[in-house]
Amino acid sequence: MYLLLAQITVEDLEREKLFLQHNYQFLTFGLMAAWLILAIFVLMMFSRERRLKREIASLKAMLEEKSAKA
Repeated sequence: MYLLLAQITVEDLEREKLFLQHNYQFLTFGLMAAWLILAIFVLMMFSRERRLKREIASLKAMLEEKSAKA
């Protein structure tokens, strides 16, 4: 075990630290992109729901108007 520790240099540790930081940076960007895509999707669903509610209200009004005439 002591032989393994003696073979690790400061440069090796620095290289490993930079490698891990680079990987965490990609992980952070990936998570940010996923949350952004999710937020856009949710906003699109809310917009679609509002539009459908307006269309249903319009259709109900047209149906009531037509039934009132008959």
